[in-house]
Amino acid sequence: MGAAWTEKEVVHLLNRTGFYTSKTDIEACLSLGQAETVRRLVAGESLTGKTVSLQSITELTADGKEMKADSIGDQQTYWLYRILNTEAPLIEKMTLFWHGHFSTSFSKVNDIPLMLRQNELFRNYALGNFHELVLQIGKDPAMMIYLDVNSNRKGKPNENYAREVMELFTLGIGNYTEQDIKETARSLTGWSYDRKEGQIKFNKGQYDAANKTVLGETGAFNETTVVDVFFKQEALPQFIAKKLLKWFATDEPSQEWVDLVAGDVSKDRTIGEVLTKLFMSDAFYNPDIQGALIKTPIEYVAGILKAFNIPLSKGFTQSARKMGMELFLPPDVAGWRGGTTWLMTTNLLSRFQFAESIAKRLNNNLLTSKEYALDPLSKPEDYVRQYAQNAGVWNMGELSAKTLAKYANDTFVYAKQKNNGMKGLLQLIMISPEAQMK
Repeated sequence: MGAAWTEKEVVHLLNRTGFYTSKTDIEACLSLGQAETVRRLVAGESLTGKTVSLQSITELTADGKEMKADSIGDQQTYWLYRILNTEAPLIEKMTLFWHGHFSTSFSKVNDIPLMLRQNELFRNYALGNFHELVLQIGKDPAMMIYLDVNSNRKGKPNENYAREVMELFTLGIGNYTEQDIKETARSLTGWSYDRKEGQIKFNKGQYDAANKTVLGETGAFNETTVVDVFFKQEALPQFIAKKLLKWFATDEPSQEWVDLVAGDVSKDRTIGEVLTKLFMSDAFYNPDIQGALIKTPIEYVAGILKAFNIPLSKGFTQSARKMGMELFLPPDVAGWRGGTTWLMTTNLLSRFQFAESIAKRLNNNLLTSKEYALDPLSKPEDYVRQYAQNAGVWNMGELSAKTLAKYANDTFVYAKQKNNGMKGLLQLIMISPEAQMK
């Protein structure tokens, strides 16, 4: 990397690869240097050397009540708990990415253990081999139920999974034909998931062993070899490269950048290797893309909860739902649309309401700690920026800082209760434009 490795670059990297950026993490990354920071993020190692042993769901309480493994609401809360407490944030971020990429909803699957099994598949392959993950998802019980794989039989193929594996999972629209879908469906026949026995089964009699022609190649393809055909297409690395860039870098990556990243995507390379090169590139730290991606609801909620060390509550994942993102329940097979849809009127209002609810929860002892020790009347803009950084907002712009500084100055001159003024300021920081971005 030819660019500098300063607080600005560190904040950008941590904002994109995690859920909350703390001063401690920034200092650790500056000390480690860029290469070691990226290595640790991709390896799932702690940046600070801290180790965390995550509790199981049944060991936790939320709102003073024990959590239950057979409740989808509690499992949503447990995933949020993992996000809040992990020392491997990039792993959780990629788990969330794959959940949206290989979108599967509990609303149809209606089986919590199977949804958790898929969630662990995404976590295990978070930064692993994409080719292997595509093979694994084809025999994932939750996916098999969601896209009707059980009804894909010789002589009467069901095209649902064949269509989505090409359109949404590997190649993208326009890079296959309807005939390719039909032939791929034939290649995938014979497999089913037996709910009663909890077993994935292959019925040789229901497998179409005849030759098929997929994407111009002919052979007696099956569930493995047909995926190999996908991976020979130039469209595949282009497709996954663009999705990774939109998740980590910019909503509108240039074709030149997509081509560059696509050159690193192959059957034999891991996603971790692809991201290592991305995070080490100068292009990733372009000032024009810093602070320019909208946080997902889960990122927004998790960042605020970590900033203020708020105790776990089952209501937090429901707050994210109101903002447009419910874990284990994506809207359809295409997943969440993301981008500006996160800030549609109702979604944005839900963010404001969440910020207000958190401000009311803040403990007065927190507000008297050294992190909030600046005198708001002596240097109000510095005071605002320190508050914002405590809340994980490191990119506060001049206009927002000046506006909030005026609020702070006016509030603390006239406020009878300083803590109420401080809570009000933190609420405004949480709903600021910069707090919505990463």
